[in-house]
Amino acid sequence: MKKIVYNMDLCNGCFKCHVACANVHSDKEGLSCRKMKRVENPVTNSFRLITESCRHCEDPTCLNNCSHGALSVDPETGFVITHEENCIGCQICSFVCPFDIPKFANEKLVKCDGCNDRVKAGLLPACVEACESHALRLIDCK
Repeated sequence: MKKIVYNMDLCNGCFKCHVACANVHSDKEGLSCRKMKRVENPVTNSFRLITESCRHCEDPTCLNNCSHGALSVDPETGFVITHEENCIGCQICSFVCPFDIPKFANEKLVKCDGCNDRVKAGLLPACVEACESHALRLIDCK
């Protein structure tokens, strides 16, 4: 099982992961599956930019609540992948995700698939490959 892990202390907020994801998923109208988020620190009166995407949960609430087979877990990688042809646009997966990750474009599901095909081919996910500060890494969780 694979996981993309994020170290906020190493992130420089360059958005390269976001752009790389959008480029790889250009079939999704250039949407990135990575969210960039501004996190305020009221104590120091400062902020940080962080990146978020699907956490590919061991027991994914999104998958467990989809009755149309639009999501599944790849047994080889452990990534939660989408089956757009089965998605009816009900958005239940988005409502039940505790991390507010699944999004919809043209009534179809858009979420990180861990660059599943790339990883199976021995490559890194696009976001990890683009992260020069090494804030994003692909690890094996066996």
